[in-house]
Amino acid sequence: MTRSIHKMIDEQIKRWEMQKKQGVSPVDTCNVITISRQRGSRGHEVAEALAKALGFDLFDYEIVEGMIKETKDSSDRSKTLVETDRAKTLLDTLDEKKMNIVDDLIAALVHKHHLWPDEYSKILLRVLNTIGSHGNAVILGRGGNFALKDTNALRVRIVAPDDMRCKVVQKDKGLNADDAKKLMVSIDANRMAFIRRYFNADTQDPANYDLVLNTDKISVEKAVSIIQAALA
Repeated sequence: MTRSIHKMIDEQIKRWEMQKKQGVSPVDTCNVITISRQRGSRGHEVAEALAKALGFDLFDYEIVEGMIKETKDSSDRSKTLVETDRAKTLLDTLDEKKMNIVDDLIAALVHKHHLWPDEYSKILLRVLNTIGSHGNAVILGRGGNFALKDTNALRVRIVAPDDMRCKVVQKDKGLNADDAKKLMVSIDANRMAFIRRYFNADTQDPANYDLVLNTDKISVEKAVSIIQAALA
C-alpha cells in the first residue's frame, strides 16, 4: 500500500473524528451511493465525477482495501504503534450506538444470505458499514451495494456494450483489441467471483440495484445528473 493511501486514510479518519466530536450525524436523506460497474463501462469516471459534484468522499478499491489492511494489521503485535493506532481509530470513529447498529446489520446480512464469513469478509463488511454509517460517501465496488442493501443507500450499476468497453480498455491500457477483450473478461469474471464468494449474490441481476445506467448512450456527465436526480 502506497504512502498516499496511508495519507488518505489518515485524513478520512481525522474528518470522521472531528464530526464525532462535533456531534455531526448523517442526514435522514440518502447520502451514500454505491457504484458497481463492468470493466470499461467508465464507472470509475462516473464515481469520481459524482463525488466531486456532491462534495462526498470517494471510496474506491484501493482505499477500501487499505482500510481493510489497516484494520487487519491491528491484530498483529509486530506492527508499529502508529499503524495499530490508525487501525483502531478507524472503527472507533463510530460511537457505541452506531457501532451496535453496524454489528446488527452485518449479523442480519450474514444470516439472510447464509454467509460463512472468514476474517477478510468480516473486516470488509465492518469497513463498508462504517463508511455507510458516516454517510456523504460514494463507494466504488467491493460489494458495497450488497453490504449496504438494508440501509438508506442508492445502489447504482454502470454497464455498457462489450464493443464499447473493449475500446475503453484498449485506450486506457494501450492494448490491442484481443488483449483488451481478454483483460475485460478476466476482470469481470474476478469481480463476479468475488461477489459470489463473499455475498452469495449475482452482480448481473438488475434486482440488486436501484438504478442501472448504460454509458453507451449516456455520457459521464449525464449519468451523474441522473444519479443526483434519483437522490432528490
